Amino acid sequence: MDYNSLKQAADKVIAAIDCNAPQHVSPDVLISTRNQMVFIRDNAAAGKNPSTELSSGTKFTYAVLASRELASPEQMVLQNLIDEVTRNLLKP
Repeated sequence: MDYNSLKQAADKVIAAIDCNAPQHVSPDVLISTRNQMVFIRDNAAAGKNPSTELSSGTKFTYAVLASRELASPEQMVLQNLIDEVTRNLLKP
């Protein structure tokens, strides 16, 4: 796993939420997604696989939340950034 690329991808999602959050998206979804991105970014920065650092029985939900909430062209910008985080997490 390329931790630097993962950190950068998570940073882009955080910045997009902080600076240009899409309209008409549940604030709870944005907060949850942002919090998960901070967790991912911080673990990647420490050279740790965020997936293995989760508490037992806990899973990332940001992708499911995003797929349910993000549909408009404006929202798809954020969706694409989120997808990049997922691609980085899944790389060996």
